[in-house]
Amino acid sequence: MLKKLKGLWMATKAAKQQGISMQRRLRLYWISMALAVFAVLLLVLSFAGVFSDHKRELSDALALQQHNTVLALSEQLNVLNAQCVTLSETISKEISNTLKEHGAAFDDLNNNQTLIAEVEETLYGHLYSTLRAGDCSGVFVLLDATTNTEVKSAETSRMGLYLRYSGLNRTGSVNQHVFYYRGIPEIARKQQMELHNRWNLEFDITYLPGYEEFMDTPVTRLADAGVWTERVHLKDTWEEILLLYLPVLDWDGEVRGICGVELSELYFRLSYPFVESNYGGMVTILAPLEGDQLLLDGAMLGISKGLRLESQGTLHFKEDTYYNLYSSGSERYIGLHQTLNCSSVSGRKLAVVTLVSEAGYHKISASSRAIWIVGSVVFLLCMLTLSLFLSRHFVKPILLSIKSIQDSPEEEQSCGLSEIDELLALLRSKSGRKQTEGGAPPDLEGLFRDFISRVEKLTPMERTVLQYYIDGYEISDVARNTFISINTAKKHNTNINKKLGISSREELLLYIDLFRRCGKLEQILYDI
Repeated sequence: MLKKLKGLWMATKAAKQQGISMQRRLRLYWISMALAVFAVLLLVLSFAGVFSDHKRELSDALALQQHNTVLALSEQLNVLNAQCVTLSETISKEISNTLKEHGAAFDDLNNNQTLIAEVEETLYGHLYSTLRAGDCSGVFVLLDATTNTEVKSAETSRMGLYLRYSGLNRTGSVNQHVFYYRGIPEIARKQQMELHNRWNLEFDITYLPGYEEFMDTPVTRLADAGVWTERVHLKDTWEEILLLYLPVLDWDGEVRGICGVELSELYFRLSYPFVESNYGGMVTILAPLEGDQLLLDGAMLGISKGLRLESQGTLHFKEDTYYNLYSSGSERYIGLHQTLNCSSVSGRKLAVVTLVSEAGYHKISASSRAIWIVGSVVFLLCMLTLSLFLSRHFVKPILLSIKSIQDSPEEEQSCGLSEIDELLALLRSKSGRKQTEGGAPPDLEGLFRDFISRVEKLTPMERTVLQYYIDGYEISDVARNTFISINTAKKHNTNINKKLGISSREELLLYIDLFRRCGKLEQILYDI
């Protein structure tokens, strides 16, 4: 094992002592400069925000969240509508049967508290079952009758039942506590149900938007008769709710009341919480759509943590390439919206909206841009440092070696460049003893032959320019002496470098000097 390690160390030492090709060193220097230019380009593009433009990614994230929310909300509303259709059919049948048993007509419910209590007690179990099975926060039935037509509020007071959850959570209806919000109190006592702290005997229809219009609308198909209200305030509470209306019919098909479900704002928030994303939090809104604006006064908002979004005013929107831009005046948002296939009492479409804060998105974009800029600056500094290192350790020794040859060609020395080391060996051979047949080392002879063969590919004008370089002229002198523009001279210079396989004028001069010192310059001149 020790012998293997020693052999490896000796091989490494020998490799370090071998000369490195001049072309390889120049190639490394050129690569470092090219990378430095690339770093500058990265820096410019970073300042321009090319790499921190996440519009398409944000659009995809919004579209995914919007798709999931629309599916979930559409399914929830459709299921609730189907449950309410069943509830309406059941209630209509129960009321008809109860009235027939008493030989009474529907209008006989007015001022008949005993009959009203019996009807409500008959309906209680169906409402309770619907509440427990439904994805909602409350269920109600309201009939177009009142216990006392003589009181002042009789015109706006209607009999019915209203059951609501309290202490809402999303862990399932089994753990929810049900309160008795409207109806005959004896039913609550029989069912051992607690009265709501804002309980009333009957409904106040002035708090039910579109009640009169809904009662006057004929029903052709019960499944299509359901409509949603916009957000309304629940009387005597701090709560905001949405209500689904389905008609209650008598045996003649006449609308005699309303049944439906409630979605409270708290229940909606729990159902559609704040969603974190790479571009800030996403909030869900269910809002009426009118023209180019969303009406927040009638909207339900999901949890809007971190977003200064309130349930009032309007959101104006305009379409952009990847998403929509929304503005409430003082605040701006980015998002998407889609209308639902459901009707509302107001006649407006209800739209599902997914929003993120525009300021939050720009903050994230600015942070991404800063990272790209810092990374580009660091990369540029690294490339410039590498270029400086290569210039000092690779390019500079070439010039020093040429000067060393000029000062003392006979001295025993090695510069680490294989071509120049071969040239030194040749010069020492010429000064100390007769040169061997062949003139120069085989490797250097091959280099000369290759270079001469490339010179033969030059055009007459390019050879003229090369002659001037051999004579020591600068590119400006070439342009003046040949009566061409400096740009044309540079173009000839570029073509010469390309055809000769070199990358700079310094490399060309080095070849010329090699030919001159080896006594082979006339071969180039002859070709020219």
